[in-house]
Amino acid sequence: MFFGSLAAAIHNTHSYSMYREFVAKGIIDDQKIRSLEQSEEHYDVVKRIQAIGDAKNWFEHISTAAAAVCLLNAVAIFFLATKANRQTIVP
Repeated sequence: MFFGSLAAAIHNTHSYSMYREFVAKGIIDDQKIRSLEQSEEHYDVVKRIQAIGDAKNWFEHISTAAAAVCLLNAVAIFFLATKANRQTIVP
């Protein structure tokens, strides 16, 4: 689950750096965004960029599922191995 959180943090960092790049290239007018932030129409571009694809939610779900699969695999191997050992030990 650590890697899911790490992937979400990387996505958030990349989103912010994309926003800064868009401002530097003149694609996004930072002054206009700041005026929107102070008005009633609060619009956070960075949060909107981070929300693209709902990456944080997906990373959390996928990492939780992967951790569950790993645990189930370990439990299955344990029980199958002990079952195989019991069959070979008992004549």
